[in-house]
Amino acid sequence: MLSNVAERQPKAIRIIAGTMAMAAFVIIALAIVAQYAGGWGVPYFRFTSDRGSPCRNNLTGYTCSPLTLADLEFYADIDLPDNSKIISGSYVATHDYQLDAQVEVPPASAKQALAGLKDAYGACHPNHPSTLNATGLREVCVLANDDTLTKGGDLSSRLYAIGTGLRADGTRLIALTMKSR
Repeated sequence: MLSNVAERQPKAIRIIAGTMAMAAFVIIALAIVAQYAGGWGVPYFRFTSDRGSPCRNNLTGYTCSPLTLADLEFYADIDLPDNSKIISGSYVATHDYQLDAQVEVPPASAKQALAGLKDAYGACHPNHPSTLNATGLREVCVLANDDTLTKGGDLSSRLYAIGTGLRADGTRLIALTMKSR
């Protein structure tokens, strides 16, 4: 009877060790999948965009929020000064996309920011409704493409409305809304 117990113990240890090895393999495999699932587009998993914004997949696309300045410049196809500060920003991509952002540009770079906006989106439209609360702002400028025609006369692939103005201290505020059409 004593020899019978001695034979069972190594078998029990082998079973426990095998079970633990299988569990460890499954846990490691799941950890690897969870780490990369967001980048693969698996719904409800998070990932970081190539330009540093935290994003989350959903069933129809993904949402990035808050945006980094690099992502804002990439998605909006603009060049803003490096000292610009994103107050809020989100990018939603499905079969279409929508970009919303609020930006502050310090006084030293305010003119450069306006020049970059005009270079990318054209001239200011006087008396156009603004996406920016213009109360207390001076030099308010709205850049929009209500008619969806580009400078060359082609139809634009996106609709945008960009409001900008200067605070009393010279800080430029920018409110940007952009959608694909």
